[in-house]
Amino acid sequence: MSRGIGIVTAIQDALPEWAALLVALLTQLGDVWFLALLVGVVYWLRPDDREDAVVLVGLMLAGFSLVTALKYAFALPRPGQPLVALEALGPTARSLYEATGTADGYGFPSGHAVLTTVVYGGLARRLSIGTVRQRAAAAATVVSLVCASRIALGVHYLVDVVAGVAVGVTFLVVANRLTARYPTDEQTVAFAIAVAVGVVALATSGAAIDAVLVFVATLVVFGGLQFARGGRDRSSARG
Repeated sequence: MSRGIGIVTAIQDALPEWAALLVALLTQLGDVWFLALLVGVVYWLRPDDREDAVVLVGLMLAGFSLVTALKYAFALPRPGQPLVALEALGPTARSLYEATGTADGYGFPSGHAVLTTVVYGGLARRLSIGTVRQRAAAAATVVSLVCASRIALGVHYLVDVVAGVAVGVTFLVVANRLTARYPTDEQTVAFAIAVAVGVVALATSGAAIDAVLVFVATLVVFGGLQFARGGRDRSSARG
């Protein structure tokens, strides 16, 4: 009750049972697979924003590690109050809901809140689509919807998502200031941040498997980028 302030029950009571799957699908806007796909689409389809997309990959990986470090540091449970009983759903709907609308592990802060703030906030700042105000409004709307869906699904308390957004905003501000100091090498700075936060996550979690996987992914992606950059530089030198 102290972290939820009664909001979880209030939201769940206001939603009809048939809306459970819609809420579960809505929360996918902040899931890891969707965020990675979104940044990947920006990279491939927006050549003018490609450099910024790579920076966002680094910041997103840093965000993953930051969430892991904080969850293990606080080790606070989730509400354990599902929006709908699985027994009330048919076999197909039950499988879909279990895959999209449930969660395990620690609950504070909300990883969806942190990562949607980092990714959508980063896109709002760096994309060249529309105006800054329009992009900021779109980002705020998506973050709000994802946060509300996490509370409605009963996988997070209100405090979890509020803290997650605050962490995401703070991280973005700090990361943007650091990358701005090296405008010609923002990608390297972003991945250096990801590596540093990854080390913290490894230490905080006792080298938990999720922390290890994100750290290895960070090193692999960063190494691949450096190799590709080296290849381009050699080609330019020969040209």
